[in-house]
Amino acid sequence: MPYVEVEDGIRYYYEDVGRGQPIVFIHGWGMSRKVWERQVVDLSEKFRIITIDWRGCGESDKPSHGYEISKLADDINQFIKNLNLDKVILVGFSAGGAIVMDYVTRYGGEAVIKAVSVGGPVPRYTSTEEFELGIPQEVVKETVDALKTNRPAVLRNIADGTFHQDVGQPMKDWLFHILLEQSWFLEKTMEDLGKIDLRGRLSDITIPVAFFHGLHDKNVPISLSEHSAKNVHNSKLVVFENSAHAPFIEESQKFNEELTSFIQFPNMDKIPGQIQ
Repeated sequence: MPYVEVEDGIRYYYEDVGRGQPIVFIHGWGMSRKVWERQVVDLSEKFRIITIDWRGCGESDKPSHGYEISKLADDINQFIKNLNLDKVILVGFSAGGAIVMDYVTRYGGEAVIKAVSVGGPVPRYTSTEEFELGIPQEVVKETVDALKTNRPAVLRNIADGTFHQDVGQPMKDWLFHILLEQSWFLEKTMEDLGKIDLRGRLSDITIPVAFFHGLHDKNVPISLSEHSAKNVHNSKLVVFENSAHAPFIEESQKFNEELTSFIQFPNMDKIPGQIQ
């Protein structure tokens, strides 16, 4: 089974399909590489598709530490180095989008040449008096507290609330069972999501970034991606009008087409905050 050690004794499980330019997919909070099924199947004829289970998720190791967003971004950096990847496209969903954005503010331009945040809670997930676009801090605290007392109920709500379209109960059950594989310590990542603030680092991003977001997303307000796209120099926003939090599932064909277009389009140098 393919594993990469990202830290002494901590291994990431991954799957590697196809040939060509590498796209590394990073799933959302508590999920696994399995959510990228339609991307693996549809894009592996053109690209090398690498899907990972991050620390505490899926088949990767589940230690009691290292669940901060910045640490997970460090893990991704080590993963890319250990596989000797170059000219990487980095794609992250939800909390994975926060990991991607933290990564590109510190490591972008080394091995990763473009990045995509899909429904990412960036630049800041929670609202403040001077930043009203996020969700209330109390919501994050309530979620963390509920994870400690009734984790299955929280995961069930996440699975059921991910979609806008009527995807059917089997799809929701599938996502719920993926979430059940997570580490008991992942509440630490949820806590950290309530604290991170990348607003002051958006100007540090030197590579092209696309923000993909479902119009009906109730988990992460689309206003966050709108804000980020306007404040990242070399960026664009793509809105999925028939999706909520997971457009790569609800509108997989459009998602894959938009991703392919973003990868193949020349770098958008000196074009601030394109909106699409």
